[in-house]
Amino acid sequence: MYRFYTNILLIMRLTAVILLASLMQVSASSLAQRISLSEKGSSLSRVFEKIKSQAGIDFVVSTEILKSSRPVDINVRNVQLTEVLKAIFKDQPLEYSIEDKFVVVRKKDPSVLDKAKSVLMDFMLNLTVKGRVVDEKGTPLAGATVTVKGEKQGVRTGADGLFALQNVKEGAIVVITYTGFKTREIAASGDLGTIRMEIAVGDLAEVGITVNTGYQRIKPEQSTGAVAQIGTKEYESRVSSNFLDGLVNRLPGLMINNDVNFTSTAPDGSRSSRPLFNIRGISTMSANQSPLIVVDGYPTTLTLDMIDPNEIKSVTILKDAAAATVYGVRASNGVIVIERKQAIAGKPQFNYRTTLGFKPKEDYARYRWDDNASSVVTNYLRTTQSAIVNATSWGLLSTASAGAINRSAPYYIAAQAAAGMITPAQAESAYAELASYDNIDDYSRLFERTAITQTHNLNVSGGNENALYYITGNYTGNRNNKVLDDNSRILFSARSTIKLSRKLALELTTDYNEQRFNNAPTPGPATYNPYERFQDITGAPTSIIGASISAPYNTFIMSQGLEDDAIYPLIDMNEIRNTTRSVNNKFTANFKYDLGKGFDLNFGGIYETSRSELKYLASERSSVVKRYINDYAARQADGTLKFNIPKGGYLRQQNLNTSSYTARAQLNYNKKFGDHSINAILGGEARSLIDRSNLTTSFGYNDETLLQQGVDYGSIVSNAVATRGTYGMGSSLQNQIDALFNQKYVEDRFLSGYSNLVYAYKNRYSATGSIRIDQSNLFGTNPKYKYKPLWSLGAAWNIHNEPFMQNLVWVNQLKLRTAYGFNGNVAKLSLPEVIAQARFNINTSPVVPALGLVSYANSSLRWEQTKNFNAGLDFSIFKNINGSIDYYTKKSTDLLGNSLIDPTLGVSPTLINQATIRNNGLEFSLKADWIARRNFNWNTGIVVARNSSKVLDVFRKGDFNPQTLDVLGYVKGYPVGAMFAYNTVGLDNTGYPILEDANGNIIQTNNNSLGSPQTAAMASETSGLVRYAGSSLPTVNAGLSNRVDVGNFYFFAMINYYGGFKVRVPRPDLRATRPLQGAGNYWKAPGDEFTTDVMALAAFSSANSNNAYNYASSYVVHGDYLTLGDLTASYSLENLKFLKNAGFRNFEIKVQASNIYTVGFNRYNYSRAIGNFEKAYITPTYTLALFTNF
Repeated sequence: MYRFYTNILLIMRLTAVILLASLMQVSASSLAQRISLSEKGSSLSRVFEKIKSQAGIDFVVSTEILKSSRPVDINVRNVQLTEVLKAIFKDQPLEYSIEDKFVVVRKKDPSVLDKAKSVLMDFMLNLTVKGRVVDEKGTPLAGATVTVKGEKQGVRTGADGLFALQNVKEGAIVVITYTGFKTREIAASGDLGTIRMEIAVGDLAEVGITVNTGYQRIKPEQSTGAVAQIGTKEYESRVSSNFLDGLVNRLPGLMINNDVNFTSTAPDGSRSSRPLFNIRGISTMSANQSPLIVVDGYPTTLTLDMIDPNEIKSVTILKDAAAATVYGVRASNGVIVIERKQAIAGKPQFNYRTTLGFKPKEDYARYRWDDNASSVVTNYLRTTQSAIVNATSWGLLSTASAGAINRSAPYYIAAQAAAGMITPAQAESAYAELASYDNIDDYSRLFERTAITQTHNLNVSGGNENALYYITGNYTGNRNNKVLDDNSRILFSARSTIKLSRKLALELTTDYNEQRFNNAPTPGPATYNPYERFQDITGAPTSIIGASISAPYNTFIMSQGLEDDAIYPLIDMNEIRNTTRSVNNKFTANFKYDLGKGFDLNFGGIYETSRSELKYLASERSSVVKRYINDYAARQADGTLKFNIPKGGYLRQQNLNTSSYTARAQLNYNKKFGDHSINAILGGEARSLIDRSNLTTSFGYNDETLLQQGVDYGSIVSNAVATRGTYGMGSSLQNQIDALFNQKYVEDRFLSGYSNLVYAYKNRYSATGSIRIDQSNLFGTNPKYKYKPLWSLGAAWNIHNEPFMQNLVWVNQLKLRTAYGFNGNVAKLSLPEVIAQARFNINTSPVVPALGLVSYANSSLRWEQTKNFNAGLDFSIFKNINGSIDYYTKKSTDLLGNSLIDPTLGVSPTLINQATIRNNGLEFSLKADWIARRNFNWNTGIVVARNSSKVLDVFRKGDFNPQTLDVLGYVKGYPVGAMFAYNTVGLDNTGYPILEDANGNIIQTNNNSLGSPQTAAMASETSGLVRYAGSSLPTVNAGLSNRVDVGNFYFFAMINYYGGFKVRVPRPDLRATRPLQGAGNYWKAPGDEFTTDVMALAAFSSANSNNAYNYASSYVVHGDYLTLGDLTASYSLENLKFLKNAGFRNFEIKVQASNIYTVGFNRYNYSRAIGNFEKAYITPTYTLALFTNF
């Protein structure tokens, strides 16, 4: 711990040195810049403008002073600014000084006396006006223009909104302007403090505020689609190291929940379980259920880890067809449009951010496990194992038939006692020793630690009217809770806008991302029985009895020359490494040419690459390598062992490579004709995506020399090793060869045409229409579907602009909008042609190469289609309260799903476009600035969304029981993620569960034969034994955010709520390695069924009883929960002299606590925010952050 804090202090010192060196460099950078000028008889003000455009330095000079200046003749090239200033002032009746990065110009004093008088008059009559310009919510407005009314004197605000205007006459009027806000005029004074700008409500058409769809910018009053947006200040109210964290419950319709996993089985049979991340519900049964991500105007195939949360300017979600149809067959799941920060013309602006976060280790004393777990487990195993051993059991443990089976420690004690190897008293002592030790404290000490996250972010931006640049770098390092589990991320982005001519501009972006993941295998806290030990009294690693072959059999195979086959968790943790290195690159180029008369042309594209290297390395001391060696060893005729797998390390390497490009040409038209305005786009895209991967495996690998030894795989695969003790452990590579070696190449191609039209009349009425046609090699050749377009229509009425509304001055906006249309989704579960994959046929002897069919030909294959209807109302009242209400329906048809077809075609069921899912919902959002004063502000954000889904059509095969249905995810007639349960009503007088059918009849479960009536009834949809319990996915999510600003301090709090769903609570189970509380209170005698619902020991051996017990409806409870997600406090140090002298504009310090408190609205107070049910508390994360700019 001392070494850790020493390292932290060292990092802080190095950071301070780097910052100090950077500041020293920055303070001199402006004066060191080189200037090129060629002027003949030019006015001094013109020369100032030329210098300002090149160096970004501001001149402070009054109009009166400039009147006395002389024409300037100068011709210099690549000369330092200081020398240029000397040259232009050489023959002027003026002098200058450099003060606080401003060039202050004044008249030369003809005499000492006159100079003294001038200084005195300036002191008495002139002012240095300072202030800070912010928007209505307190966000600094960078680039605002601050001038003195009637004079040319003026400056622009910096990134923090600060400005300093010198030599302002007392009584002058200071004018502040910023696009999209009303102009402010304020009487000059030394300190104007914080100047809050007011949005020009009612004039939005003229001020340029737009909705960004990625393809197009649309004025808000003209938009007919359902969109939601969050800006920089709202997003950065909390400290985020992950992009999605800042969006949780901030945008209506966007569901982000890492607590609840959706487990489902895709139509191709693949099963997945992933956190919730969707817009307006789940609209497909394929694995691709996430929204489309658009960054800086182009869809990206890269992961969200590529997005630096410190760069967010705005995030917009497109939720319905009118907003998202332009994205075509990738828009059914919704679209997230991310706009990153851009440079502002002026001097270089540097911003630095760093954070340090802590997450404590788990406190296992607060888990819901039985307090005497070792005793409960030992007594259960003692009871059950003693009943199956006899005098010969111990002897059999040295043979392959019995010794290769994992046994428990109580089994060994019972077997030794039955064989007479130990006395009953010794057996009792051995049982007592097991029951008295609990390994949870040792587990925590050996395998876990406090998690630490560090981030560093530095960016610089600036430029002039001809070229802007923004360069940023980010480092994130995570030391996770598990020992030897670490990861890091490096992000770099450079963006520039270059004005090539008066009409032609070029935007260039390059992004680089590198991630590294390192981890070792560590067991979970309940992986092994609580009496197992990880170390002996000397600290040496010990084997896990219950996970290893029997000790007598292990001794036997070692005597035969094979390896120690026991499992040692501590050895494996240090001898096995999983490492992943991912490198992602993105390059974007976009030209914009102004054609005039409202037309402009965009053409460009994006190229992305992603390369991942996954390495699994196990040394020869690991159990993995030893088991491979044992499994494939064979004894030859002369009695010697032949090791088909050589000794040495085991290396499995997988390389994943993805490359994609999108080329786009788009014609834009934006024109206003009196009361009419048109905003239209017409474009085309070509897109390609290539996935390559290969997997190789090496045995006998040396990590230092990088050499490996050869293996005769053909011999091993074709000749299964069968007899333990004679030919090793008796395994074969037949079923593993595809997991050791494989290659894949997939190419997807798209060609698309699209158009979107927005028409508005008198800023009151607007209509929109969009259409897109996508062609792809993923679609079939049936002309009925090949050219089918996706389209949308929308309309909006700005009621607040009607004449009859003008007297309602408290209504700032009232807009009604509606839209209808279609968008699509590509589900890559089926292909238009027969696709086969090379593999081995393990059903032949010898094993031979073969082709396995992956996809059957489907000429009618088409994209999945979602029909959208949306009606919404946007409102703003009292200039400080605004919100929206939306109602929507989504019907997704032509979803790929299994369906019965003509069996003579060769396969049935098969995948075709037939399944249907419907979603409908209601969304509400409200933003209120309750108090907006100079030094006190309070604003609130409320988001509430409800989504209901129903699977209208899907083919299902298999039994109708909870254990099958719960993993399907899609059951006809029920919501997506439906949960089912047995109508278990208690225990009978033998301790077995009993059920009640639809007619009220009691069904026993103590008959376990597979053909019994109970088994058939428990798998029947009509028996009534299985009932729908509710949705396993939240149908309601809500967020409440509050931010209070007091002077330089602000406080932010975020509360999250999820509801409208059910959770299944695990039952106390004596067979568990770490049983829950109450497991020991199981049924033991008739009459106990009235005091306990934990079934008898014998019942745990019955499949029917286990299912009725674990899937009982009484243990399905409400999943609704509320979480205090974030508490953030911030203090900003501004306008301090010592900071300015050091070159800093401000320092901001933030402290944050996340996941502080949660409550579950059920009888267990169980909240999914906690994680597993066993855990009874939430683990918070604490973060300290520092922000500065200079």
